[in-house]
Amino acid sequence: MKGVRETHFWVEILPGKTLLCIGLAVFLFVNKTVAQEAEIKVKTDTSSILIGDQIGLTLEVDAEKTCQVEFPHLNDSLTPNIRVVRRIQADTLMSGTRQKIIHRYLITSFDSGLFEIPSLPFRLNRGNNTDTLFSTPVQLSVTYPPTDTIPTLFDIKKPLPAPYTLEDYLRIILPVLLAALIIFLIIKYVKRKRTLRDKQAEPEKPSEPAHVIALRELDRLKEEKLWQQGLVKEYYTRLTEIIRRYIEQRFHVPAMEQTSTEILQSMKPFVLEEDTLRALQELLLLADMVKFARELPMPDENESNMLNAYVFVNHTIEGHTPGNVTANNQKEQM
Repeated sequence: MKGVRETHFWVEILPGKTLLCIGLAVFLFVNKTVAQEAEIKVKTDTSSILIGDQIGLTLEVDAEKTCQVEFPHLNDSLTPNIRVVRRIQADTLMSGTRQKIIHRYLITSFDSGLFEIPSLPFRLNRGNNTDTLFSTPVQLSVTYPPTDTIPTLFDIKKPLPAPYTLEDYLRIILPVLLAALIIFLIIKYVKRKRTLRDKQAEPEKPSEPAHVIALRELDRLKEEKLWQQGLVKEYYTRLTEIIRRYIEQRFHVPAMEQTSTEILQSMKPFVLEEDTLRALQELLLLADMVKFARELPMPDENESNMLNAYVFVNHTIEGHTPGNVTANNQKEQM
């Protein structure tokens, strides 16, 4: 009886277990069919990196063309220790009735240790059937760069010289050129001032005696006969210039810059003969009247003032004697 009851009991519950087994078998068959139609891979370019290095992470799905694949959405970080830098590539390859979809990312880590990229979910849809497949976890080792066990001490390096530019050269050259120009101008100014002072202190010595030059110029003026042609003012201007230049060369008196009165005062220490001073006075005063007062002298006055010029020059020749003066007077009268 016991076995019967047991048999009876088994017979009574058999319909419920049978339905459960049939449903589980169908579920496993469907999942196995979808799973057999797709293959997923998650891999890294290398399993070990140095801290801070960047490597590629490849997500790959190989499935039927009729199967729609939803890749996992990767945020900035895969784990607290592994970061996603950016997505670098997405590609789809077709071959017959199958498709291969590849997504690549660039990842890195700033912590050392052995880390695991967790399983990533992939959703596969075909018609009314949907399944989620998970990838296999991937190990990633992150280490520090190797360091020397024996520290090496190095001297402090000197600063590297910066290359010179055109502006740097100009900053050096321009002040030097400016200083040189200023010095040149100062030296030139001093030399010029000294030259002018020397010229004023020591009048230029003529190559010929002063009286020779003066008598030659008087002879030339006399031959030109300016006053006879009505050029009276020009005649007296030339006549007084000859006498003034003679005085400067003979007595070193700035007669070209003095008035007639100043010239007469300057000649008193040098010329002791009254007749000679009177001849010079008559010449200068009448010349001033002609040049500034437009006086028109008589012909005999023009002749007498030419004679006065000869008298003054001949009586003031350096080292002259009364005998020489008499001879010169006779020449003048001729």
